[in-house]
Amino acid sequence: MAFCSFDDSAALFDATPVENMFITEYMLRAPGDFVKVYLYGLMLCYHQAERMSMAAMAKDLDMAEEDVERAFKYWAREGLVRQTGDNPVSYAYFNLKQMTLTRAENPGEILYNRNFTEEIRRILDGQTLGENDYQRIFDWVDVLELPEEVVLMLLQTERQRSRSGRVAISIADRVAREWAQSGVRTVEDVEKIVILGRERETQLRKLLSRLGQRRAPSDDEKAMYKKWIDEWGFTPEAVQEACRETTKGTPTMAYLDGILLRQHQLGRHEAQALASGIVRERTARDFAREVLAGLGRTGVTPTQEDMAAIDAWRQAGNSEELILLAVAAAHKRTNGGNFDDVDQWLARWQKQGLRTPEAVRAESARVRALNAQLREIYEAAGLEKRPNGADRDLLCRWAGEMGMSAEMILLAAQYARGGGAPMLFIGKILADWQRAGISTEETARAEHEAHMRGGAQTAAEPKVAARGQDVLMRHNYTADDYRSMVVDLDEEES
Repeated sequence: MAFCSFDDSAALFDATPVENMFITEYMLRAPGDFVKVYLYGLMLCYHQAERMSMAAMAKDLDMAEEDVERAFKYWAREGLVRQTGDNPVSYAYFNLKQMTLTRAENPGEILYNRNFTEEIRRILDGQTLGENDYQRIFDWVDVLELPEEVVLMLLQTERQRSRSGRVAISIADRVAREWAQSGVRTVEDVEKIVILGRERETQLRKLLSRLGQRRAPSDDEKAMYKKWIDEWGFTPEAVQEACRETTKGTPTMAYLDGILLRQHQLGRHEAQALASGIVRERTARDFAREVLAGLGRTGVTPTQEDMAAIDAWRQAGNSEELILLAVAAAHKRTNGGNFDDVDQWLARWQKQGLRTPEAVRAESARVRALNAQLREIYEAAGLEKRPNGADRDLLCRWAGEMGMSAEMILLAAQYARGGGAPMLFIGKILADWQRAGISTEETARAEHEAHMRGGAQTAAEPKVAARGQDVLMRHNYTADDYRSMVVDLDEEES
């Protein structure tokens, strides 16, 4: 035991002097955990603890023992400490003022692997490095944990890439950090990453050439390309394929980045999937423009909402030809039309079971034929109205269920002329003829003439109108029935 010493508890209430030179020249660029090790060891220099060891220090600092060892090696290279024992491991701290005044040879460099230092000088082939440059290279080993052989290959690779043959340590430092983050630990890892880097360089130059820029890629462009390949997962062929879309604007890497972002969101990372997807999108946009033009909106760029609406029609089973038929119908009926009108037409046809353009055209032709026949019937009955769905249904029942010919229906329309509800009168007349077995115009006219001769008429009443009035009387219509007949006349065309 020393003749005089501090009490064991004195260290807790004492102060450890730290030179400002350490703070300004060493601490600022050192890893945080390494600073912890240095300062704790400095305190132990002033207040020694018999139990202290590498393992005990690691436990006190809540660090791995190998990290504490790495920290001391770092400070040894910096020249602030030197190893004085192996079993147990011990270190001696140097006085920074003494080091500065004497300009002594850096103990750290002496302790460091001389073969490693000589290999660095050989690779750099006469290039002069400052003390800070050497310190940064040594950091790649101690701080980034890159093996010495990997560091040497990094310097050699950077020298080969340099046009001047000189290695820019700042650039090499960035590469070293990238390698460390990528998990490079062996020479084989380096060979793979160097080969990949050369391939990427070639691919990126080819890409820039397609964009009309014949030059070396910048660091930002390299980082962007790395993002596309490594983070987003595009193949180089897919990136080249996406270049086709840059012809729509200014062909730049930033524009291409926006194109690839959308394709990435859609999950198209292979060249074939990307190309086919873009073709589908282009075809869909062209069809959307055709739809908009059909609605009278020419020269309009389709919105995402427009594209989504058209895609929903497709998903419902509507073909493009059927959609265009609905567009034409909407535009004709509403003097311009909109997407809601088109949607209504498609829904109506689907409800009617009209799933193909042929079915819609056939139904349209049928409706036109029925409307033409109805106009003849209206004229014969003295009606002024437009054909509607209810009247078309009546006409189909007369011709289909009752089996009446067009001539018989027109004859009944003439006899119903002047009545309050001619279409219902026609139906009642035809029903009477059906019950009486009358199926020809001759027998129908004879039946009508016989009826007229037997009916009581005043001189002022027209005979045709009397037939209509008699129909009401013979079938015992009530007042409510008559009102409903009149209301039917107000149905709009459908």
